[in-house]
Amino acid sequence: MTKRACIFVDGENFRHTIVELFTQFERSQYLPQRARWGDLFEWLVQQASPGAERVRTYWYVIQWLDFFPYKLRKLQSDSHKLQKVLSRHPPYKSELSKLQGLDLSRRMSEIVEGLEETRQAMQERFSGWIRIQDGISLRHPRIEFRRSGAICLNLFRNSFGPEKAVDVKLATDLIILRHIYDVAIIVSGDQDYVPAVQVVKNEGKTVVNVVFKTRGGRLLPGGARRLNQETDASLEIPYGDFARFLEVGAER
Repeated sequence: MTKRACIFVDGENFRHTIVELFTQFERSQYLPQRARWGDLFEWLVQQASPGAERVRTYWYVIQWLDFFPYKLRKLQSDSHKLQKVLSRHPPYKSELSKLQGLDLSRRMSEIVEGLEETRQAMQERFSGWIRIQDGISLRHPRIEFRRSGAICLNLFRNSFGPEKAVDVKLATDLIILRHIYDVAIIVSGDQDYVPAVQVVKNEGKTVVNVVFKTRGGRLLPGGARRLNQETDASLEIPYGDFARFLEVGAER
């Protein structure tokens, strides 16, 4: 009987791997535009379990984009509260403490406008990520993006915090969907999946973790050690093979 395989992709972990391996790839593009995703995932299945049938690739990404601080425009009607919120950022706190009256109001309005521009630009980028995901699903059969959780952009620092709940969704699906696969292939280095791996292994499933190599042949660093110890096998992906499917060229 032909074995059935499902691939579970930790989306942000996967994207960071691409950025880390291929320095010529611009992070702002989100994902390589010409990548042969379907071929890549079919190839991964055959490397992990020759002759198996790929049932589906589940690709886990964030569902919501949050921002900190929140609702800045609404605070403009209360200058005291607005200054208190803006002062959570030490450079603004130092600057605003030296101003008063109209000068203080004008400067706070300028800061709010700048932060709002950052928020709107990031919201547009996030919408672009969703369009890219939808396009991949349309062009490549049996690839499904599973959205869950959120990530927060700190507008003061223009930097993201950690994802929330995406890994929980992947781990949950790994268990819930265990009846539709014989082989689970995890594309992630997150050791948080270890408990879920233990559960499905107790159900008789084979679990393979995918790890990636640099051009020089070393494994990318990360939290994969415990996951590799718990899974039935670790599939090491050579740099050249990965580059071939992503069509981003080879550099390092």
